[in-house]
Amino acid sequence: MKRMPAISRLWWRRPEDTNRAELSPGPSYHGTWDAVARFAAEIRASNFMAEMIRRRDGYGSEGVMGALDCATLYGLTRWLRPAAIVESGGYIGMSSAFILKALADEKLTAAKLYSIELSQECDQGALIPDELRSVPGGFVPMRGKIEDFLKRNALPSSVDMFLHDSSHSYRHMLWEFRQFWPRLRDGGLLVSHDVQMNAAFPEFVAKTYAHDKNTGRRDAQRTSHYEWGRWGYIGFAIKKG
Repeated sequence: MKRMPAISRLWWRRPEDTNRAELSPGPSYHGTWDAVARFAAEIRASNFMAEMIRRRDGYGSEGVMGALDCATLYGLTRWLRPAAIVESGGYIGMSSAFILKALADEKLTAAKLYSIELSQECDQGALIPDELRSVPGGFVPMRGKIEDFLKRNALPSSVDMFLHDSSHSYRHMLWEFRQFWPRLRDGGLLVSHDVQMNAAFPEFVAKTYAHDKNTGRRDAQRTSHYEWGRWGYIGFAIKKG
């Protein structure tokens, strides 16, 4: 896997009262938003987006990720350039298609997407275009409970990106975040769809903060994320190893 692209830094001057703990050495993620926004705008204006919306609407859009969230997911994937991705709740493949499209556009031919779907009734991955599905080993559909796959060690022990899009109950979302956060590499992405459903995502992110006891501000040395944010119904956090 190639190294992650260099991220542009904002030019700033350090105020005299700046907390030293917030200036610890490490990668800068100031340019993340610009990069993701650029990729998202590119895919939203593409023929691929138009075709995927047509496929989605023809199949039935209930329970399927919308255009803004798909574009955000695509942008995050292209920015990260992951080699191993796990998604829960792959369903008929709307999110899978945009992840695979991002991998293809970055020419990451060795990358793998492990897509887990519990339902036995849905046509798993049905929306994924043939040219993306046919990449050898790229799309790995897995039918069953995510708990069972974890118990059997059927998933990679280390992943670059995890996407939650299965049951949006508070307890299950927190459980998935807690299961996959330790598996993420340094700089890896925890991504969640439908973060507005309950308080699971903001509560989980809050737990990754550490605060300086004197200033009450973030202690960058002990905080276990580099950056986090929300765009549309997508939330994400970049893990600090």
